Amino acid sequence: MVINAHLNNAGEYIVRIKNWRRLTVGALSLGGVLVIALAATVWWLLRQSLPPIDGELRVPGLHTAVTIDRDDAGVPVIRANDRQSAAFALGFVHAQDRFFQMDLLRRNAAGELAALVGAAALPLDRQHRLFLLRQQVARNWQALPVEQQQILRSYADGVNAGLSSLKTRPFEYGLLRVKPQVWLPEDTLLVIASMYFDLQDNQFGREYARGWIASQSTPEQADFLLPDASVWDAPLAGQLPPFQEEPATPPSWWGQSGSKTGASVGGQEQAKGSNGWLVSTAGKAILANDMHLGLSLPTIWYRAQLIYPTEAGTLRLTGFSLPGAPAIISGSNGVIAWGFTNSYVDTFDWVKLASQEGHQRTVQETLAVSHGEPQSMTVQTSDWGPVVETGQGRMAMHWVLQLPGALDLSLMSLAETHSVPDALAAGQRAGLPVQNLLVADKRGHIGWTLAGVLPDRLVPGRQNSFPLADLAQARWRERGLPADSYPEVIDPPQGVIVAANNRMLFDDQGERLGDGGADSGVRASAIHQALGEVSQSDIAAMHRIQLDNRALLAASWRDRLMECMNASAPDSMADYTAVKTLLQQWDGQATADSVAYLLLNRWREALYQQLFGTFDQQLAQAWPKASYRAANPRWDMTVQQLMHDEAMLWVPKPAKNWCQFSLQQLETVWRDNGEGHRRWGDENQSHIAHPLASSLPLLGRLLQAPVYPLSGDNNVPHVNRPAFGASERLVISPGDDAGATLSLPGGQSGNPLSRWWLDGYHRWISDTQTPLLPGAGTRQLRLKPADSAQP
Repeated sequence: MVINAHLNNAGEYIVRIKNWRRLTVGALSLGGVLVIALAATVWWLLRQSLPPIDGELRVPGLHTAVTIDRDDAGVPVIRANDRQSAAFALGFVHAQDRFFQMDLLRRNAAGELAALVGAAALPLDRQHRLFLLRQQVARNWQALPVEQQQILRSYADGVNAGLSSLKTRPFEYGLLRVKPQVWLPEDTLLVIASMYFDLQDNQFGREYARGWIASQSTPEQADFLLPDASVWDAPLAGQLPPFQEEPATPPSWWGQSGSKTGASVGGQEQAKGSNGWLVSTAGKAILANDMHLGLSLPTIWYRAQLIYPTEAGTLRLTGFSLPGAPAIISGSNGVIAWGFTNSYVDTFDWVKLASQEGHQRTVQETLAVSHGEPQSMTVQTSDWGPVVETGQGRMAMHWVLQLPGALDLSLMSLAETHSVPDALAAGQRAGLPVQNLLVADKRGHIGWTLAGVLPDRLVPGRQNSFPLADLAQARWRERGLPADSYPEVIDPPQGVIVAANNRMLFDDQGERLGDGGADSGVRASAIHQALGEVSQSDIAAMHRIQLDNRALLAASWRDRLMECMNASAPDSMADYTAVKTLLQQWDGQATADSVAYLLLNRWREALYQQLFGTFDQQLAQAWPKASYRAANPRWDMTVQQLMHDEAMLWVPKPAKNWCQFSLQQLETVWRDNGEGHRRWGDENQSHIAHPLASSLPLLGRLLQAPVYPLSGDNNVPHVNRPAFGASERLVISPGDDAGATLSLPGGQSGNPLSRWWLDGYHRWISDTQTPLLPGAGTRQLRLKPADSAQP
């Protein structure tokens, strides 16, 4: 980064001083001066970019006056006379507190990050520029309804007014020596597109890996190694398919060891997801939702309450907004409450092309680089999407993001509905990456559907999760799946709906939707189990389940390991009895103080690396994020079946059997992890920081949250990893918003000098909930139109 370059230049200057004493004193003095100067600069930038939150401002672009009351946590309550003015005010506070975050989101989608942060972002820019989203967004903008365009214009006017209200540009731009660019109305569509990348681009690597496996295996081997379901799945509809028996022999690539045993705790298991469930009992409904995403500072979500009149009366929206978009993404309107989890249905296809199939054409793009020379890029595109040369041939990337209607603001209509059926219908029309939509209402009804854009494939089926060579088979209808074809479930007999990134359907509709990398179902199974143990369904009970550390997956591995340990003991493992006792006495929880859980986690990862490490390294060189784990999120079940069946020809050499292989890895992991002196919390510690923190070696701590040991893991209900986990937690019973609770891993402000920078972080760490509703206003800012004649 730029700051590092300045410090390096200063070091070169110091080295040229000939006198040793002068060198030492000069280095210390100049280094101290540089540190002080840098600290003073950073402090000044931070101080000057704190927003005005009191008084009155006259701003251009505002139609009617708005008041913004902030409570003790900095949560704005926006009172407006219409939806457009509310959008303006939300844009205003977003820019005041989070403009850099918004800028990163729009640039990420457009492939324009290097223009802000420098050449280090060029690889990511090249990946995203393939989709030419600036051009697509322009087309989407023209197709938007006039009302949505008006709201986006008002929001953009508010963003630019909020940015102008700061005494100086947000501190990040001062550090990067870049001027922020104005916010355009269509930039919100890029923010939505950025969420497509965040939530769906795992499918690129997944389907690439599945194609490679299929090409290097027999059909029987591929069917076994790439199962469609797991023993933990519990769908809303349909029956699980039969599980395949393992073939007599493995493919040639099987069992080639890779990285150091146990080197990667948790590996690549950070698929974007979430937990969400609905409970209806005794005429009361409850929604619990925690959305799992990468964690940084500031948090991705921004709390807000919007109050404005509608034809049906005064609307009061409370919940989480996404800076860059004029909407409450998840929350409550007092009658309904709604939340999301990633659906992992199949929304992407690799399409194999001959040299000129699909009307291929070339586009020249220029990538701007901050403080560097611009780079040129040639994009090959086609009727199917971008065309790339891969190890599996010339292929097009056919993605639902490219469909008409994939980017719009239709989700906003959901917030103005007052029943479960109406809310589900609104979600089905929304232009966003397809999600499980969970809705509860104050009359005790609950419902689920898919919200977002789905491909309408001419030929549905499992083959769509592999690269497709038959162009006729690969075709989609032009405008996506019609809303009346979306699945939905309202008030199921059991009174419970759980959506934890597992496959929701195994019926004909599930076959049509496909599998885009759904979870094994182990978290959903644990949540179902926990719900079955609840004697009284209330807010507190649902919150406890959000923090449940029961480790069903690790327990299944412990059982396999104990079978081996009961059968034989390795001569070389001196602590064999102690390890066996440790595992026997483990309480089945992924808690920070658990020695046994760390051992099981590392041992499981060691098995994976020995079986798939080399394979993954080779795949990742061919395509980012391609791995066996991505191709088969149910790999635990696959390997456990081989162990259970004692499939001897599948045992990795030189081990003679599965137990010997397992115990060899256990011995190494035990030795490498302190022989019982390290706990899960020693490894699993919070690391939540601002994106620029690593570029400020001396001041970066200012941009980091304190480090704490963490309970939880990727495969338990309490998803909690160093920089990945619950980006929010919400529990609410519609009609009783005053009793609803939430937590966030950070505060409202993106400025480290603000008292709202880390506000909420320590409560999130300590698992303490905060009321959903904002408190009493302590600071008020009044916005009036610049041309208003009002006093």
